[in-house]
Amino acid sequence: MARKRGGRRRADLDAYLAFAIFSVVGVATWRLDQLLRLTLMWLALLILTVAYSPGRRIQFAYHFSDLGRGVVAGLLISLPVALLARDFLLATSRRLFPLDSSLILFWALVLVMPVIEALYFRGFVQREKGLLSAVLLYAGAAAPYFLPFTLGDYLPVLAALVAGMGLLGFVYSYVRSLYGFGASLACQSIVHFVLFILPLLPQEFAGLVA
Repeated sequence: MARKRGGRRRADLDAYLAFAIFSVVGVATWRLDQLLRLTLMWLALLILTVAYSPGRRIQFAYHFSDLGRGVVAGLLISLPVALLARDFLLATSRRLFPLDSSLILFWALVLVMPVIEALYFRGFVQREKGLLSAVLLYAGAAAPYFLPFTLGDYLPVLAALVAGMGLLGFVYSYVRSLYGFGASLACQSIVHFVLFILPLLPQEFAGLVA
């Protein structure tokens, strides 16, 4: 039994160590192009997730009804924010994700980022450390992600992002505990689409018409 507890402690330390390395990558790439920087951070997180969870398969069994519940949960939490704070979301999205193409932004924030984050925070940390640790680490990820763009007058924005990611992280992790990994992933993808892509669509459409 002691041996098993010791093995669990090592897994716990590995989860925190992976997050520390992810944060170091974020600081070390501070001055790089944002798309390259995000790519390196996501790649590091993916590699660390695979490296620090050998032999522990993520349970990806799902039902379409569970995916639907994840989508509904994502819409319920994101649509009110998108309606009430559209201008803030538009300005924040442009500053934090200064990508030239909305299509690239869609691929990055709706398809790539949710998968990698879900694998680590919900598939690895939540399984090994529990819901609270997954939520706190997800909130803390706002710092390496966004600190270079929120210095000075934008520190209140960073505080808002930390609080927002903490709230969203709780929703994702709670959905994960209720309906499984696939539902949590669907929830996060929908939230990213509504908060970061949807505010850009009216201007994109206006540009196409013009």
